[in-house]
Amino acid sequence: MIIVGERINTSRKPIDQAVSARDASFIREEVKAQVRAGAHLIDVNAGSRKTEVEDLLWLVDVIQENHSVRLCLDSSNPGCLLKAIGRVKETPMINSISAERRRFEGMIPVIQMRECEVVALCMDDRGVPKAADQVVENVEKLLRDLEKVGVKQERIYFDPVIQAVSTDFNAAVKALNAIESIHREFPGTNTICGLSNISYALPKRQLINRAFMGLAIRAGLSAAIIDPLDRKMATVILAISLLLGKDPYCKA
Repeated sequence: MIIVGERINTSRKPIDQAVSARDASFIREEVKAQVRAGAHLIDVNAGSRKTEVEDLLWLVDVIQENHSVRLCLDSSNPGCLLKAIGRVKETPMINSISAERRRFEGMIPVIQMRECEVVALCMDDRGVPKAADQVVENVEKLLRDLEKVGVKQERIYFDPVIQAVSTDFNAAVKALNAIESIHREFPGTNTICGLSNISYALPKRQLINRAFMGLAIRAGLSAAIIDPLDRKMATVILAISLLLGKDPYCKA
């Protein structure tokens, strides 16, 4: 299970305030804590701010001053990503592309610039898919179109676009079916999700997130964008991986 730490996001008030104040030490401590907790990549998102480009560049520079961890550059703005990707030392993950025609075409130069891994949202111009068969249809389209521009399957992480159970009580079932369908129809494919979306606007969010993580791993989830400081989540991941035979000799 690849863990992408989600905490460097200006939609979080402490991060937004730190970016406004250019408080580099606060950002570095946030990154250090996530790395120590087991994050393999750090998601960096400044999309909630009007000054997204300069703020994302500042965050990238601050993080790289003291850390060698790989970054996941998170933006829907191709121009912003093109500027940021040139500042990143290690080849980053890009979050995200989709089958929406305008977004797809805008993101291709970004992905090709550094042969990046990419999060591919399984949605098209019709919007968020309502069932697993639509997800599979979008995965097939994305695989075909990305291959045409030189992006290999192993560099793609498909995101089924998880919705909140607070707005759709079948959202978790739909997401799990989608993950299973992707792995069944396209063996060797990677999947990823923003896991905390499932519990949006609900009480006991961490408990719901942990339960869903166990189910998602069983469905085949390859990676997750989560808060790695939730230590109970970490124990769930280790325990589920062991029970599913993914931890030979209990070494984790």
